[in-house]
Amino acid sequence: MTVDDVRRLTGPNVVAPQPLVVVDLALGSGGNETAVDDATVERLQALYLGELARVRAALGLGEVGATVIRRSRNIVTFGYFAPPDIMLACAEASEWAANSAVGIASGLPPMDLETARVLLAPMLEQAKNPAMVALIEEARRRQLPFLWDDEDVTVGEGRGSITYAHGAIPPMAEVPWAELRRIPVALVTGTNGKTTSTRLLAHVARTALAADGRVVGVSSSDGVILGAETAEKGDWTGPAAARRVLRHRETDLAVLETARGGILRRGLAVPDADVALLTNVSADHLGGYGVDDVEAMAEVKAVVARAARGSGTVVLNARDRQLVRLAESGTLAAEVTFFADLDAGDEAASALLTAHRAAGLPVVFTRDGVLVAARGDAEALFGRVEDVPITFSGAARYNVENALGVIGAARGLGLPDEAIARALVSFGSEDNPRRGQLVEKNGVRVFLDFGHNPRAVRAAMSTVTALRSGRLTVIMAAPGDRSDADIADVASEVFAAKPDRIFVRDLPHYLRGRAPGEVPEIFARTFHDLGFADDAFARVTSEVDGLERAFSDARPGDVVVVLVHLDRDEVSAFLAR
Repeated sequence: MTVDDVRRLTGPNVVAPQPLVVVDLALGSGGNETAVDDATVERLQALYLGELARVRAALGLGEVGATVIRRSRNIVTFGYFAPPDIMLACAEASEWAANSAVGIASGLPPMDLETARVLLAPMLEQAKNPAMVALIEEARRRQLPFLWDDEDVTVGEGRGSITYAHGAIPPMAEVPWAELRRIPVALVTGTNGKTTSTRLLAHVARTALAADGRVVGVSSSDGVILGAETAEKGDWTGPAAARRVLRHRETDLAVLETARGGILRRGLAVPDADVALLTNVSADHLGGYGVDDVEAMAEVKAVVARAARGSGTVVLNARDRQLVRLAESGTLAAEVTFFADLDAGDEAASALLTAHRAAGLPVVFTRDGVLVAARGDAEALFGRVEDVPITFSGAARYNVENALGVIGAARGLGLPDEAIARALVSFGSEDNPRRGQLVEKNGVRVFLDFGHNPRAVRAAMSTVTALRSGRLTVIMAAPGDRSDADIADVASEVFAAKPDRIFVRDLPHYLRGRAPGEVPEIFARTFHDLGFADDAFARVTSEVDGLERAFSDARPGDVVVVLVHLDRDEVSAFLAR
């Protein structure tokens, strides 16, 4: 048994809807994992809570109260509430208690308590902040959102917010309570499609609010965008990015892409939201934090759905069984909007939407190539699929689904139908870089996509199959933290599209424990076993290297696909010249 992780979850999370200090205890390591059973959980809980009670008593802290437990295949997570001002000190005490408990389980004596007291008591005293506690309580009493991190605290959101440093919180009478309020907030998550959906929903919001001069704040894998300005570039999909948007005093509406990593490491930045859009759930990023299968990943994504308050909207893909189960679980406070690309053919989804609509609940779907939103007998039409640029005249069915989900989310935010329809046809491939972006050079189409798991790669390859009229070249890669089987599955999806050439490359910054060349070797072995011609397969050093080889003898009508497209500037420069 080992201490796998100790962390603070500063907002709603996969363990509980409130902030927690959590400890992950792993049963075994190095391939010798032990399955979790009831007797093991009870033993671990008794050991850990016993040591935690001992160290907390030495620090003058009371009992932790209720303990929240989460179990996965070989990890047990224990969590308890701790006040935000002293949460870091409590986490340090929990780490000490967990290590002592692990030692006792291995036959060692308990760790020295006096050493812990000497180290932790000063940290605890320095952290205590009565003014922060008072601010939290008053914000809660006034039903205002409260955001916090290690430096600052914020009451309200966006244009209706105020932020104080921890050491500069004024008396409650000096806080401008009358100026503080919520703003509309949408959270977007899913295995695939969340970045495209975030970009498109933000575009819809800008289209709707531009006339009034209102500002849309966005956090996504592009960065933090405040109005027309990019405040930070890079992958900003965690709680720090969300807080950055919500603390900006000019933000009138926020669209926040919310990835699994941030949820698992820190929880959500916001206690609740107006809209939660979940695109889909599939097998990707499995293995960390006790998330071992698709069902566990669905629970991670469900944190976002459960954050939508009772007056809000949860938008769910009716063709995703995990999300349908979530809607049926009875754990969602908000009204559910189901969406489905019914033109793609799915009897179960069609029946679900029919029943949902008959109950007077909102649905969004395709019918004979038209985007439709309905509630009861009322319908609103949002134009033809073929007129929405990111669908490539309907070839990209996954972007048809993304458009449907965004319609549901935008309506949940109260944005006008006319603005939604206008935004759908004005959002082009160039507005969605690296997510199904199509560039044509000298009659050769280059399809740039971030697809890196089997489901995303299958969707990308089905799109380019519809676009090709000549040869197909695929330039591909995979992060090193995928299993050999997952990497082989990606190769199988590419092979099924019948490419003429395949170039594979390493991802130097995403080896994640693998040796250089290891992932390309798995690809090489898989393609050989599938029967792909060895002389049509090659290794390249980069995306540009692959493009140079592809263009050396390219002909009009050829299609070149770049998967796991990361080198945006370098590829843009190559295509420009």
